Amino acid sequence: MPIEAAAKSRKKPAAKTQAKSSKASSNKRASRTEAKANAKEMQALLRKKGKLTKEERKKVGSYRAALAAAERRRRQAIYEARMRAIRARDEGLRNIAATNVLKDNSTGEDLEIRHAAIEALGGKAGTVVVMDPNNGRIFAIVNQQMALGSPVKPCSTVKLVSGLSALHEGVFDPNLDVPITARYSMNLTDALARSDNPFFQVVGHRVGFEGMMRYASNFGFGEMTGINYPGESPGFIPEEDTRTMPSHGDGFGITAVQLATFTAAIANGGNLYVPRVPRSAEEQINFRPQLKRRIEMSPEDRLRMMAGMIGAVNYGTGKLAYDPLSQVAGKTGTCTGETDKLGLFTSFSSVENPRLVVTVVTTGSTEAGKRAADIAGRLYRSISYKYFKPGSNPQLAPASTVMDFPRLGGNSSNNQR
Repeated sequence: MPIEAAAKSRKKPAAKTQAKSSKASSNKRASRTEAKANAKEMQALLRKKGKLTKEERKKVGSYRAALAAAERRRRQAIYEARMRAIRARDEGLRNIAATNVLKDNSTGEDLEIRHAAIEALGGKAGTVVVMDPNNGRIFAIVNQQMALGSPVKPCSTVKLVSGLSALHEGVFDPNLDVPITARYSMNLTDALARSDNPFFQVVGHRVGFEGMMRYASNFGFGEMTGINYPGESPGFIPEEDTRTMPSHGDGFGITAVQLATFTAAIANGGNLYVPRVPRSAEEQINFRPQLKRRIEMSPEDRLRMMAGMIGAVNYGTGKLAYDPLSQVAGKTGTCTGETDKLGLFTSFSSVENPRLVVTVVTTGSTEAGKRAADIAGRLYRSISYKYFKPGSNPQLAPASTVMDFPRLGGNSSNNQR
């Protein structure tokens, strides 16, 4: 008997659970039945002709409010699920980047600059390249796998290619505003500073697709730089033209190192150097620049491009790269890559005596050119004391004044920064 009693006592909780489950199911069925009945009643009221009574209007109002609340809950649930997925992807990208940084070969790099670059990057999924524009020496590459082996869309940094190509081809008068639409026109300085898309679409298509590709190849895109790091990708250039190719970089795949060497060529007056890092003490002592070729750029064209790049930092899209010790010249880029947003900023400092090139590429759900410029600015402000002593670089006037270009022309709401 005691055993049977114990068995019965063990069965009672299960029976209670089953009863509760059955009651809950019954309540759900009743709720669904009631909801269907209410829906039918509301549909009948909404189809009813003539005036509704006060009670009927109240029912209809409550029904509509309930529907609106349900829709808000549905949208909120979708938004929260989407944000969870985005946060998870961003976290994954950051983890991959952190792992890649740990794999970097820092032998021969300037460890002070490397540490400052890592601090400036701040755990973001991205890469930072720092080099000497006068000889191609690499000071640091943070996240070497991304900088060398992961070509990305250049976004608005391609406007440096479009601008130089258009200047060299003489397809517009750089001393005058270029008519963009019937309502506004813009000069090259402001177009670079404010990253105006229509301007570069106009002048880029005047150069033509074949011409643009010839200049892009001359500037080092679509080929290996020759850097003495393993795993370099040559990237690629477009095979067909698009309307936004001269402003957005459609069809291009460039590496951060390619962008840095091209920027160095603008800074030094046209020398496209092979980027290298001297690994040993002997290599550092005997380091000599390796000139790959001269790019097609006259001294006048260089000054005009620099004016726009200075303007980008002084009053345009790259203001966060400002350094009080030296004048930074740069260009931002923002767009969507294959899966994520991209933020790019390529720059050099100082304008009077270029000593550093800093190129930043970041990826993630909220990345943009201004965020990349902020990273570069923090890096410049951290290491510029090493290259630019306080008081050695006088305050420069805004780009438009330095180059004697009027800051005129309308603003375009179609800017890709």
